[in-house]
Amino acid sequence: MKRPVGPGGVTPPPRTSQPQARAQSTPAKPAKAPKAAKPSRAERKALKSSARAASSSPQRPRAVPSGPARVETAGSRVQGIRRPASEPSKPVTPVVTEARKESRRPARRLTRAQQEAAEAKRKLKEAVKARKAFERDEVRRFTAHLRRRKIMWASIASTLAAVMVFVGIGVFTPVLALQAIVVEGATRVPADQIRAALQPQINKPLPLVDMGAVRKAVEAQPLVKTYSTVAVPPHTLVIKIVERSPIGYVMVNKDLTMVDPAGVVLEVSTERIPGVPLITVEGGDVKSKGFAAAIDVILSLPSALAGQLEEVIANTTDDVTLVLVGGARVFWGGPENAAMKNRVLSQLLAVNPVGSVSEYDVSSPKTAVVR
Repeated sequence: MKRPVGPGGVTPPPRTSQPQARAQSTPAKPAKAPKAAKPSRAERKALKSSARAASSSPQRPRAVPSGPARVETAGSRVQGIRRPASEPSKPVTPVVTEARKESRRPARRLTRAQQEAAEAKRKLKEAVKARKAFERDEVRRFTAHLRRRKIMWASIASTLAAVMVFVGIGVFTPVLALQAIVVEGATRVPADQIRAALQPQINKPLPLVDMGAVRKAVEAQPLVKTYSTVAVPPHTLVIKIVERSPIGYVMVNKDLTMVDPAGVVLEVSTERIPGVPLITVEGGDVKSKGFAAAIDVILSLPSALAGQLEEVIANTTDDVTLVLVGGARVFWGGPENAAMKNRVLSQLLAVNPVGSVSEYDVSSPKTAVVR
């Protein structure tokens, strides 16, 4: 079919349907962008390592492995770049920006009122602390006597408990049983007799040893002057003896009887021991006044002169005569002024030794006479 020719010989454009014309006039809608693909596991690992490196050294930015990401090291911020799915994967160079320095806030300046309030608060805290310390000291000061009393009672209780424990152990257990008896200081005293008399006390606890039996066993020996006992735990009893020392011989029934200064008979013998003088008193009575005067004179002599005595004659208290070794006599008189008489007699013996004279009279020490 031929198209009609318009006026002027121009062929008119072909007629189109209305829907097609509307379609040509409506502009085309843009196509939707494809969804970005997620980064792979290697890329995510590279991003994390670059972020850790950037946070550890913000001053020196480091290049990160290539990948679809952009890394900023300011504050360790990591931002990824998405790419369309249709776009081919190609290495993306990460952009590293300079690290931003952390901005420090300037210290807020306090006003004068705030400074005064802070100072007042500090002083109040110190005052409260000092007050509490003062109160503690006062409490301790006013309760010191209570603490001392508690300490005293505690010490007393602990001491009593210790004593009770010790006594219980010593009395009810064989820990402190007596097993050995030691006699010290016995030269003339028979120590075997004392130990034999105390055999019943063996295996008894030391606190329960009969001291009466010990006294009887020791006093049965006439040569014992004094004694003392010492318990030496765990099993020993020590008896310390002081023996009587002889002062001279007394003739009793034609026998030589050795006596001590108290007149206690030590032994009876037929021979005299050198250095022990013979004491001649009326009737040989050790309880007479002459014997007491002779003992006083002997004890007042110096040891050098007492060793030269052969005999002491004392019939009365005011007539004491000393016989020295060699036969010389010393008229002593009474026991008074013993110190002066000893000085005078020592000077006379130095000037007139024994053997050159036969008599020294110091009964009146101010007018001594040598014959």
